[in-house]
Amino acid sequence: MLLACLVCWVGGWPARAHAAGAPRADDCHTAQLADAHAQVKLQMENHARSVAEAKGTMTVQVPAGWKYADHLLLSEDSDHYRRAMRCLLRDPKTMNRSQEWRTHSPQVTAGASWVKVSYKTLFLFSQGGDFRVGPWGVGVHSKKWDLELIAPPALQGAHWDRVEIDLGGLGAKKVAPMPSNASNGSMVWTGLGASAGSRPMVTVRMKPPWQRGWAGSDDAATLLVTNAAGVTAWWLGTSVVIILAALRARRQPAGPELTALERNSGTALWQWGVLKAVLGVMVLLLFKAILGIVKVPGPERPSWTGDSVFIGLLAGWLLVVTARPRRSFLVASSVIAAAAGLVAMAPSRFGLPMQLYDVDGRTKSAGFAVLVALAASVQLLWLAGFVLWGWTLAHKGGLLRLEAAPWRLRRLGPVLVVVVALFVTWAAWFDEHKWQRATWLMDRKASGYHSAHVFELVHDAVRYAAQVPLWYYTHVWVLSGLAIVALLRARDLAPTVPYASPGPLDCLLLAVFFAIVVVWRQGSYAGIQAFTPLWFVLGIAALYGLLAVGRRRSVLAQHFEGCGDGSPQLCETITEAERSHLIARARRFRELTAALRAGDQGGADAVLHRHALEKELSGLHRWRPRINDTGSGVARFLLPSHVTVVDVALSWGPHAKWWDNARHSAVLAAAFGLPGSVLLVGLFYGPQDQWMRWGMYFFGAPDVVWRFVYWELVWAGAGLVLGALWRLLPGRRGPARALSLALAYTLLIGLGVLGNLITDQDFGNVAVAVSLMLLVLTLTSLAMDADTFRSERRFWPNRVGLLLSIYQIRGFSAQVAYILMQVVAVLTILKFFVEGGGPFK
Repeated sequence: MLLACLVCWVGGWPARAHAAGAPRADDCHTAQLADAHAQVKLQMENHARSVAEAKGTMTVQVPAGWKYADHLLLSEDSDHYRRAMRCLLRDPKTMNRSQEWRTHSPQVTAGASWVKVSYKTLFLFSQGGDFRVGPWGVGVHSKKWDLELIAPPALQGAHWDRVEIDLGGLGAKKVAPMPSNASNGSMVWTGLGASAGSRPMVTVRMKPPWQRGWAGSDDAATLLVTNAAGVTAWWLGTSVVIILAALRARRQPAGPELTALERNSGTALWQWGVLKAVLGVMVLLLFKAILGIVKVPGPERPSWTGDSVFIGLLAGWLLVVTARPRRSFLVASSVIAAAAGLVAMAPSRFGLPMQLYDVDGRTKSAGFAVLVALAASVQLLWLAGFVLWGWTLAHKGGLLRLEAAPWRLRRLGPVLVVVVALFVTWAAWFDEHKWQRATWLMDRKASGYHSAHVFELVHDAVRYAAQVPLWYYTHVWVLSGLAIVALLRARDLAPTVPYASPGPLDCLLLAVFFAIVVVWRQGSYAGIQAFTPLWFVLGIAALYGLLAVGRRRSVLAQHFEGCGDGSPQLCETITEAERSHLIARARRFRELTAALRAGDQGGADAVLHRHALEKELSGLHRWRPRINDTGSGVARFLLPSHVTVVDVALSWGPHAKWWDNARHSAVLAAAFGLPGSVLLVGLFYGPQDQWMRWGMYFFGAPDVVWRFVYWELVWAGAGLVLGALWRLLPGRRGPARALSLALAYTLLIGLGVLGNLITDQDFGNVAVAVSLMLLVLTLTSLAMDADTFRSERRFWPNRVGLLLSIYQIRGFSAQVAYILMQVVAVLTILKFFVEGGGPFK
């Protein structure tokens, strides 16, 4: 249905224009604009941002006697309105302006003898070339940036009263003519009078800062090689570590023997690692990261576009096949891939040019329909591959208890088609909206408008088909994290696991998971992505550093007292079977402590009662663990003087197994992180120009949804790591453990911010992200501590009262803590709204 609508939409356009071509020389009645007045202002913004921006405002005041003055007050969809605006804002030779952005339409105000138009534009110095933005000609090159004020032909005889340029801290290399006033990079020209033909009225040349020199670089090959090497190192590095961890898991099972579930999960993990590496190389080939700069022997090819789309199709089909779906699904996917591959490699058989890149306005609606079907096929294969591999990894790790895949073609197929239709519908909306933005002042009836529109649509359809694989591949880390979680779950299900905390291999898997899923990583510095793999290494190192601190400072890592130098650690003597006894002893310890506080005042009987309580407390401080498997030989150990039995219980967590702690903590963190996810999405798209730009992207709407899902996965991943390492992290209570993990997360963000400061890039609301991470983990840890004594939940009206009992907080201390929490919350919110900030990069 979607395809039919698109075909009818394109096919319904007029074959040729109904009106004549170029306008006459006096079409704008330029003689009547001799008394018009114009003012121009341009503000450069360079510091603390990844891409330099130029925001311009052009104000034109025309006499009310101008023939088209009344037309400026009409609707924007009116042909008369567009004709009037074309005269004031455009050169007929530069009607299509894809690099010109507008936050809103021109503002028109009218008086008794005049009509004023205020036109605001925005330009990003993100790519090289020569562009027209408003009245400005902009040249972006590696060693120079040029700004030229070029008056529209109809306003060349007008009065240009004031021209102001603020370079935003950049230095000017050339200025012509000399400004009337200049100060600190701000230059003003007054009384310029009429324009001297088509020559620039004002020219300013700047040398771009080294942090922005990559924009418009004449040596793009070097930058391309560097970025390709950095991204490839990230992709292949993660794959290598995943493969090695999976092979090691097969040699080091969790229990005495390797279970079938561990074998299947480990096999799926290393297979996914190999496939991810292969797909990464294919995506690099697809986007010509290598082929675009390497001299390929043989005849010159007009374009690599068809080859790129074919590689994307092949990669998507490989993703589906390796997931081993049902036969019906495999056959259907193969047919789709073969048909789409034939279009990509032999487009002339379907009414398209010999090369996809050479499509033009003569392409018929049937050819456009073929291109839409081609893009939908690539989308369908990658989406199906993601879904199938996600189920395969979860099933083989024991996360799903199903004997066979429920993904039958007749069930899953319609769902995938609907999702693909939503993706393609958004891309079609984006494409049309982008065209309307760039050509909003073009004459819809002019000769060549229809052919230019069709060319843009069919060209973007090919671009979309080539960009789908990259969009999906940037999200494969989700499947990598799922594969690691599945293997951890499979190891937990192994019978007779001899340890109560994650073993060395489990810690390695958790460190890799932390680096892939949780760690914030910087995309690029000064346009260079060579440092991308560094974040993976730093993420693993940060977690191992935290574990190294935990080996000395965690409660269960402390040694018993009174046994000489060879006293064992607490974690060596406590087993999962003793958890119920441990919780009962901790509860009795709290009761006795409360009784001691209540009996501080009294007579001789109170003193005797106090001695009895202290004697019983001393007995709880003694530990009698089993020292061998047979249970013979019971030793008497003393807990360290600074550790209580309540601390030991809280360090053990709410569940007997560490994996259950991890699962429980992940669910809690995801729930607590819901408001934070909404807040961070709102912050990212909060500025008006951000909302404007995300709509001008093939995957704009899907990315909004994905960004929310991304943050939920980050919170859940951080909660899983917190719960899994609960018994190994430093701290006596949950918030201390949460703080240690949040510090590891913050350290990596701090390194990224340092790089941003060096390269003068924006680092946005990282303070908000760090605060939310600490808040989510703290709330999760408080809930974990409360759930440790969940058997007492029925005795307390709420969790807060239970927590106050667990932490031994009474009276004034509780009130102070409550007030301080409110103050901190208010200050944090106030700080956030006052400082604002840009997007979190």
